Amino acid sequence: MRVLIKKNTFVSITIAMVFLVLLFIIRERVLLDKYFVYFPDSNLAHTPSNIGLDYEDVYFTTKDGYKLHGWFIPGKNDFTFVWFHGNAGNIGDRLDYIELLHHNVGAGILIFDYRGYGLSDGAPSEPGLYLDGQAAIEFLTAHYYPESSPENIILLGRSLGSAVAIKLASLYDVRSLVVEAPFTSIGALAKHNHPYLPEVLLNRILKARYDSRVNMKSLQVPLMVIHGGRDSVVPITMGRALYESADVPKYFYSVDGADHNDTYIVAGVDYFEQIKYFIERFPTE
Repeated sequence: MRVLIKKNTFVSITIAMVFLVLLFIIRERVLLDKYFVYFPDSNLAHTPSNIGLDYEDVYFTTKDGYKLHGWFIPGKNDFTFVWFHGNAGNIGDRLDYIELLHHNVGAGILIFDYRGYGLSDGAPSEPGLYLDGQAAIEFLTAHYYPESSPENIILLGRSLGSAVAIKLASLYDVRSLVVEAPFTSIGALAKHNHPYLPEVLLNRILKARYDSRVNMKSLQVPLMVIHGGRDSVVPITMGRALYESADVPKYFYSVDGADHNDTYIVAGVDYFEQIKYFIERFPTE
């Protein structure tokens, strides 16, 4: 026996099903963030000893009780980078960059894994990553600069880490801020990669915001923006937009021909010379 459904009834059922699916998606935004924003790896296969660097395994606890893991690599200069890495892998995937940064710039480096990455507890979230960054800065000042403020600290963030670094630089009076491949917001970046979807819908679907357009307004420290001229993940126009919105001493370094992850390879030694130039010049202006 055939069951006939009137056209209007079918349309109503379809609309109701779409509504229920969207409602579920909105309620499960944290789950979507897990699969579309964060790509952590808990397997820490390598350490700085693999590239011949002295380092300390460090652990510190966030204000909401998560234990984070990182490495402190001492340098010969009077400042230290706190490094906020991108959204995939863990600190063990950054050893080549660590080696080159340490050798060419000479600064100390504190690199750590966000909650849920590497050996760090928990699961990533936007509020959580901000707390992770606060814990890293406060750990560094308490254990390695006990008599000083964060004035000896340079925040270094790339890709997703740039958004975290911008937020933290708006809260702490650090020496300066260096960001690479920064994006204006998660919604705008998702819109760029999925132009057929409205940004307002993407903002409803994804819980994470990472709205650096807003956080940049509170920035009070010197800023350096690095961006690959052919970045296929985060368009260089976003880096330019954030740079133009900052009302601080600032410096933009575009690496012609570079994509999202190979700026320091394409530019070679000049990449690190530009960072040194920024550090040495801009705080004195």
